Amino acid sequence: MNLFEEEFFDCYARSLPYQIEKASVYIRLKGALLLNQLDAGITLEQFITLDAISTGKGVCQRDLAKILLKDRSNVTRILNLLEEKGLIYREMSQKSNRMVKVSYLTDKGQELIDKYADILKNDLNTFLSQFDQQKLLIMEEMLKKISSKISENANIQI
Repeated sequence: MNLFEEEFFDCYARSLPYQIEKASVYIRLKGALLLNQLDAGITLEQFITLDAISTGKGVCQRDLAKILLKDRSNVTRILNLLEEKGLIYREMSQKSNRMVKVSYLTDKGQELIDKYADILKNDLNTFLSQFDQQKLLIMEEMLKKISSKISENANIQI
């Protein structure tokens, strides 16, 4: 490693934000690989979107964007793919005196969630069970506080 790389990695790659991001990337890769091994025919991004839709009684694109931490154009792309696959359908609905498109699972989408959600959750829970549960709860609480403080101090709203 040259001097530039050493200085760069010393200032960012060893930082807490980098470690959080790295863990998130690895967790998502683990989920994506599992869905691929199961031949689910859906990406992790699409599965997470289906899961978010399945928890509500119709959810609009703006709310999905907040839940998924994605901009609305990315959510639109994902929803279009899910609709093409016959996993969701969208209807116009009134929300706060304005018309919005609301997404719902089709029977095929619900079957996919029913088939794979527990497998993914069990895989992640099995992995996390290797760690001290009390420390994981503390870490979860700290991450929530970090997100909240950054959001309020930087006036960021997702």
